[in-house]
Amino acid sequence: MPATRKTIARRAGVSVATVDRVLRDPQAVRPQTAARVQLALASLRDERASRGRPAKLTSFRIAFVLPQIHSRFLDQVERDIALSASFFREHRVTSSFYRRDFTSQRGTSTFAEQMTDYDALVLVPLDYPWVDRFIEDLNDSGVPVVTVFSDLPGSRRAAYIGVDSRIAGRTAGLLMGRFLGERIGTVAVLSGSSRLHDQVERRTGFSQVLEEDFRNLRLVAEPDFAEDDDGAGLAIQGLVASQPDLAGVYVTGGGILGIAAALQESGDNTRFVLIGHGCTAETRKQLAEHAIDVILDQDTRGIVHWAGLAAVNFLNDVRGALPIPTQETRIYLRENAHA
Repeated sequence: MPATRKTIARRAGVSVATVDRVLRDPQAVRPQTAARVQLALASLRDERASRGRPAKLTSFRIAFVLPQIHSRFLDQVERDIALSASFFREHRVTSSFYRRDFTSQRGTSTFAEQMTDYDALVLVPLDYPWVDRFIEDLNDSGVPVVTVFSDLPGSRRAAYIGVDSRIAGRTAGLLMGRFLGERIGTVAVLSGSSRLHDQVERRTGFSQVLEEDFRNLRLVAEPDFAEDDDGAGLAIQGLVASQPDLAGVYVTGGGILGIAAALQESGDNTRFVLIGHGCTAETRKQLAEHAIDVILDQDTRGIVHWAGLAAVNFLNDVRGALPIPTQETRIYLRENAHA
């Protein structure tokens, strides 16, 4: 039986609220009650071990979980997870994959109970309070969660694997300012989802650099911008019309292909500096055609690999044995678009 709060409470003969207090602060309840809860938790863990899940396993079951949102980048991550199956088998990991709607609090709670059958999770989290609780419940059940690509730094996740998104945003801001030089005008920051922490961090880092070093540029933020190409193309046309001094556009998430295509069709692409994320065959082509000026990228497959290995590291309780390299942001321009 998975060691959820309900099963611990049933085994200890106490309420779920009491279990919650013991797990958060054992001093908050009577010592006898805390001991009963701890004994119930230990017995449930022993049962899991007797079903083939001892503390020191030769193989692990790890679930990779992505949010069910429209994102070309997450679609690429999904492909990279699938293509990494043989890599994980070599490291005695059996990987499973899920796309999940985290907008429902009840659905997320139910999903947490299903995930306790795994040894660890690798998660791209959305910034909801119940996702924090989802991570906490799994952690309490002995299932470490490694966040990947986007972080929830205030949660009880075991580790984060990915680039520093604020630094990536600051890099984009520096490049935007250098490209525009002394030009006076407006720069728009377009973000696909405010529930993805990495996009919030990119937007923050970008605005910090413009405020610190490029006072000639006025910032306009457009959160929850359309990430599909058609919607992004229509939205940029409206933005151009409302901001006659528009000089640059920074796209923190998806939609840059639609934006570049719309600007090319209107003949306005030479007026703007366009910077975004995700080096693909399509964005490389638009870099070469000067429809996009800069693409920032990351080693998606490598990050997937390191996230799985980090999860194994926590399961083996050898946190210092597998040093995780600092993930770097790659910069692509027209000159190295096909490098």
